[in-house]
Amino acid sequence: MGGETRKPRKINMKKGCLIAVTAGLVLVVIIILLAFGLTRGAVKAGDQFLGLIGSGKIASAYESASPTLKSQQTLQSFEQAVKNLGLADFASASWSSRETNNGRAHLEGSVTTRSGGNIPLTMELVKELGTWKVISLSAPQAGVSVEQGGKQLPSDEKSKALALDSLLAFNKAVQDKSFVGFHQQISRRWQEQITPDKLKEVFNQFIETHLDISPIKEVQPILSAAPEINSDGILVLEGYYPTSPTKVYFRLKYIYEHPAWKLFGIQVNVE
Repeated sequence: MGGETRKPRKINMKKGCLIAVTAGLVLVVIIILLAFGLTRGAVKAGDQFLGLIGSGKIASAYESASPTLKSQQTLQSFEQAVKNLGLADFASASWSSRETNNGRAHLEGSVTTRSGGNIPLTMELVKELGTWKVISLSAPQAGVSVEQGGKQLPSDEKSKALALDSLLAFNKAVQDKSFVGFHQQISRRWQEQITPDKLKEVFNQFIETHLDISPIKEVQPILSAAPEINSDGILVLEGYYPTSPTKVYFRLKYIYEHPAWKLFGIQVNVE
């Protein structure tokens, strides 16, 4: 009896590869959609903020901003800054990079002006009481350069000591319910932009909730990034103190006023 000859079965490798590639594309799409979903609120808030500026409602944009921004700039200096950046001619924004982490959002992209111009823009936001608020805006300005001469980037150890001094001074102001002493310790440039009474008004929520962050003296802070001097010549220190039961998050800005770095902005969150 003759046996039946069977042809060897061929495995369709192309189909297998196609399935793998398709699955990979689906995963990428899911990740992108998830990222867009997480940042949608921050993007909407940022667009609305810029829309107010573009429609001439700069004072309304200022009032909608984070207390941190308002503690660093008066309405007049804010108005001049956004005009210098060209944002008063705002038409639309496109964000090429967006991310959120621990109640903070970082947006990078560009603004299109009504006259057809294009302005690279970086925006920082923070979520306060469930609402995204703008902390800062930055964009390159033609003809502006930053001189680094005489400025020495502090080591991690010195940066941590600098942060602790600033935060304890801030905490003392909260406990004393007076920012007069704190105002005397900040940079001259910041002193010119804000009064002790305005500082108290901006940070009044800390006074009303009897916030006391003095336990940070007992623990070492964790810096979320290495100390750096940005393109505006500002030293930025960011991180948190692993206190219990809540952690103390901070973001501090300093400008160099010979012979030392002086505080130019402060943000404190307790979570």
